[in-house]
Amino acid sequence: MSGNSTRKRALVIGAGPMGLEAALRAIARGFDTTILEAGRVGEHIRQWRHIRLFSPLGMNVSAQVKRILGERLPALDAIQTGAEYVATVLEPLAQSEALQGKIITERKVLAITRAGLGKMGLPNHPLRAERNFRVLAEDLAGNEHVYQADLVFDASGVFAQGNWSGSVGMPALGEMKFNHRIIRHPIDVESESTRFAGKRVLLIGHGHSAANTIVALARVQQHAPKTQIIWAVRSDRTKPVLEVADDALHERAAVVEAANALAVRPSENLRVLRRATLEELQAVEETTTLKAFLKVWKNTEEIEVDEIISLTGYRPNLDLLRETTVEFSSVTEGPRGLYKALSNITDCLAKIEVNPNDLQSGEPGLFIVGVKSYGRNPGFLLQSGNDQLDAIFAALK
Repeated sequence: MSGNSTRKRALVIGAGPMGLEAALRAIARGFDTTILEAGRVGEHIRQWRHIRLFSPLGMNVSAQVKRILGERLPALDAIQTGAEYVATVLEPLAQSEALQGKIITERKVLAITRAGLGKMGLPNHPLRAERNFRVLAEDLAGNEHVYQADLVFDASGVFAQGNWSGSVGMPALGEMKFNHRIIRHPIDVESESTRFAGKRVLLIGHGHSAANTIVALARVQQHAPKTQIIWAVRSDRTKPVLEVADDALHERAAVVEAANALAVRPSENLRVLRRATLEELQAVEETTTLKAFLKVWKNTEEIEVDEIISLTGYRPNLDLLRETTVEFSSVTEGPRGLYKALSNITDCLAKIEVNPNDLQSGEPGLFIVGVKSYGRNPGFLLQSGNDQLDAIFAALK
């Protein structure tokens, strides 16, 4: 990005759905726009490529994307898998004339600051906003690159950083040591069935990722009955996955119903441990087995397992924003203003009343958008992200 251009420059971090949507809006407003992506287009969605989105395609794309892709788009009422969404929406969009040459993949952003100013430089002073942003990024070979921009949109998401499995979000004893043994994204269990069939598998979590995973594990168990599954949930509910009454997202409702049915009527080799938290992990000598110590209500259980899948939510990576004046919520780790607007929302379909000030990050010209703006709040929908972007760009001067 040339420092000599008189056009305003926008830099977008992340080439997922919200990153591409933000770039399209910036280009439409005349900004010289660049997108930096640490992996491939739609990298985080590829992690759960086998899982079907809860919302139909029409809710997941803006009017501008519909115009650009036109007849290439599948039916707007289609419920797609993550892989289908990447293949039919994100990749064609990235290759479209609108975004051609704008995306640099395999370029990870490491840090952002104001030119010549760190966090302590003129905070809350009008002169701070007159300095452009300086963005440090790294390619796969370890070469570093510096970019300058007048506006930055951080759409880097949260799925690269899973929460710890221990009590109250802390690592369990030994968890960091054995982190390489723990699966922290909703793996395609059925396509990798040979990895899990006949093994002892510990699944931790009772959100929607865990719901999809327990249903898939149960299918593996049908073909390999000796597969042992231990499902550890912190909830004490008979049906651990939260249900939404008269859920308008039918795909979500179906997954929740199937997972809860397994919890209510577990098979012979499926154990559901309620009010359970991981306390410690140890290696079993001369084996690849791990011993998990779980506190279950007032008791402790020792379980030897071959695989651990921990789906306890995700948190944003805030390291790249450390030298900015972004104001974070101490609860969700998302922007403080938006946290307040979301604090009483219990379902992602609820109408969110957000004013332009709620979308300000605390660093003028830097916007945290998409799922990262929700921090650890799991209630994000792509439709909400597009509404958010519309509000941000409507308020730009």
